[in-house]
Amino acid sequence: MVTGTFLTAWRWVDKIYYGITRLQYVDQSNQNLFRIVIKPYRGEPLKTRDGVWLKKGDWYAKLHLHNLRIAQLLRENTEHHSGIRDELLIIREIRKSFPALTEYLEHHPHGKSVHVLLGTTFLYHGSKRLGFDVQELPSAFRAWMKSLFLQCILLCCHPQGWRRLQQQKDKWIPKRVFISKEQLNQRYKMRGCDYG
Repeated sequence: MVTGTFLTAWRWVDKIYYGITRLQYVDQSNQNLFRIVIKPYRGEPLKTRDGVWLKKGDWYAKLHLHNLRIAQLLRENTEHHSGIRDELLIIREIRKSFPALTEYLEHHPHGKSVHVLLGTTFLYHGSKRLGFDVQELPSAFRAWMKSLFLQCILLCCHPQGWRRLQQQKDKWIPKRVFISKEQLNQRYKMRGCDYG
């Protein structure tokens, strides 16, 4: 169970993690679920569904979900915990966070050079409906390490984390999710969101 004491401790750890990774808040005042790093890409080439390539050396936006904020959301909504309800809650908050992400990229010094946004998560099951492509991680060892890390987060931030890990072991394998900046803007720019 997520306790207030645990969340307080996590806030301190999160501040250290934030400093080490050079993460930037998209919109901290409105509790946006995204933090990002804009940097050159070092991995294998990726191609989005609309034909945009991400190759080694290209600038891209690395997406990080703000797991502490997700833990707080789950704690605030403790009366009805189930896998489906929790996922719908998180997806709703992610959708609400997209318009500010498009604005952040538009005003970032390297924003014009960014053509693809990429993240790694096990919350990928609704990603295609949100406009993202989904792909296995290229390295089995990296996938295992990421899975271990993300499962630790689930155990810490979800009131029923241990039970969910035991019941759905095959679900907790992270995957890459990515989208072109053009697709992101078409669907989520401030003029309104596509909730399709």
